[in-house]
Amino acid sequence: MGKKDKALEKLGQIIQDLGLKAGDRLPPERSLVEQLDVSRNTLRGILHSLEARGLMAIRPGSGCYLRVGISATQDNPLDLNLSPEKAIADQLEAAYLIMPMVAEHAAERIGERHLEDLKQCSVNISRSIFQESTERVWSESLTFFRLMAVGTGNDFLVRTVEQVCSADMAAYDFFFSIRRDEREAIFADHIKLLHALRARDREWARSITANFFLRMSRILEEREQVPMTDLVFRSLRKKAEQDKRNETWRT
Repeated sequence: MGKKDKALEKLGQIIQDLGLKAGDRLPPERSLVEQLDVSRNTLRGILHSLEARGLMAIRPGSGCYLRVGISATQDNPLDLNLSPEKAIADQLEAAYLIMPMVAEHAAERIGERHLEDLKQCSVNISRSIFQESTERVWSESLTFFRLMAVGTGNDFLVRTVEQVCSADMAAYDFFFSIRRDEREAIFADHIKLLHALRARDREWARSITANFFLRMSRILEEREQVPMTDLVFRSLRKKAEQDKRNETWRT
């Protein structure tokens, strides 16, 4: 059993031991981090996964609340049957579907102040790569996409992006084990997206963002054995065929 599965099982036990019912608030984040022996990012990823399945409600500034009662008849009382690989694949598929539209909208509405914030975030990502800090690369990458969503001026889109991009750091554990050119390509996508937003080029911003999540899906399947969803697989194959036709046309 992986660390995340153990944490889920222990969280279910905590809920039972405290006698929590639907509508009750879970213990504070700091307490859960200590009890489950996980990082804050991992805990938040777990809670967001539970929220996505309708079991929890996260209320900013208030806490996390149980939405439904849980049964003690299962080995894991939360009964999620949560596969970490499937969770990451589903997350990437959702990001591939949603984030390009957010990027397109941001290209139309983002202000200069938010563009400067994105520029600084790109600098922070570069420094994190130089320092070989997986945690900082992950954190700054999530911040980059959140700032892009903030640039749309739509608070609901910001919350949606926060949900789509919320996960533990495991998705980036591979980062410093991949080839240098692959790392550079991931970083370059952030820079190109920043340029597209500055240029107010909606189609370019959309294309770069879609390609970024396709690239991530391919790398995770090749390096971490995280099978991509069928939709992502078809999209990658379509892109490869289009790239081949474009290359043939150039020659």
